[in-house]
Order: sequence, then C-alpha cells, then structure tokens
Amino acid sequence: MKHLAITLLIVLFTNVVVSQDIKIETESVTIDNLISFIVDNIGSKEEDSEVDTSHLTFLIQTSKSGISTEDKVILKQAFKLLSNRLTNEDDISILTYSGFNGTALSKTSPKDQKSIAYTLEHIKSSVKEFQKNGIEHAYTFAETHYEEDANNTIIMVRNPKAIHRTEVSVTSHDTLKKKNNVALITAIALLPELISVIKD
Repeated sequence: MKHLAITLLIVLFTNVVVSQDIKIETESVTIDNLISFIVDNIGSKEEDSEVDTSHLTFLIQTSKSGISTEDKVILKQAFKLLSNRLTNEDDISILTYSGFNGTALSKTSPKDQKSIAYTLEHIKSSVKEFQKNGIEHAYTFAETHYEEDANNTIIMVRNPKAIHRTEVSVTSHDTLKKKNNVALITAIALLPELISVIKD
C-alpha cells in the first residue's frame, strides 16, 4: 500500500511539473476587431523563417444556430489575411463556445482556405462531438496539441451579437434565467483578460 501511495505521489508530481512547463498564451478580441487584431499582433513570416512556428487555436463564440452571414464574411476575410501572414509550418484550429461547444477544425494549415471557408460556412455541422464547456475544452485541446518551441496561443473571438440572437427565441418565463446565463458566459469569456490584468 505504501509503495502504491509513493507511486501515485510521483506520478502526480510529474504531472504538475509537466503542466507548469506548458505555456499557452490567451488573447481575447471581439469579432468586429479581429482583422485589426491580426494586423497588429501577427506579423508576416516567410517560409523556412527562423521565427517559432505558430499553433493558433481560435475559440469563436456562436449562437445556438451558428454564425450570422455578416460575421462569416468578417471571419473569412480574417483567415484569408492570416493565410498571407503565416506559413505551411504553422497551423490553426477552430473551436466554438457559448451556443454550442466543440472542435470544428483541428490543426490545419492556414493556407488551406478551402477547408477553413467550408468550416466557417457550416460551423455547427463541422463539430463532430459537442462538449459541455467550450472554454475548458479549448484549454484541454491546446494542452493536448501543445508543441515546445512554438507559439501556442488561444485567441478567444467574442461575439456579443451571438448572445442576443440566442435570447430572441426564449419565452418570457425563461428570459430571467437566460440573462443570468448570459452574465455568467460573459464573465467566463472575460476571465483570461481579468487574469492578465491581475498578473500585470
């Protein structure tokens, strides 16, 4: 029994040490500011450049029905810009949270605009397995696909319009419950920014 306890402690300590070595950055931006965010924060790279590769996980806030047509246009333009700035060595993933949670596109070259455009156009049907918590799922996903010597970043794309679209169809009895859920979702979405402010 003592041997088992010691083994468990060693495994637990090893997991803690490994998890402390994982560095995943978090950025948060509204969907309307995504293009300017990419311009300001993601520099252009050449193929075979010395710069670390980028593993970007985009966590997009959706309504229960998906993404509006105007938001799809913004996202497609943003990812097109991204494809001009990144190389085939880099990869992006598209995950969702709020209206529905899951992985819509996993580790794809930013140059693969056809797959990205299809995913954005059919984002809900692209999620093969829905999760309970999209934000928690995003961090688990980023840790699972973590690579050393790379820029591992989760970019949370907040979409306040998605929350309002979700509320339109609820009955008056459910409205109060939904408002509390919206406040909770908003607080969770802003958590990485609050953590960043506290650390600074």
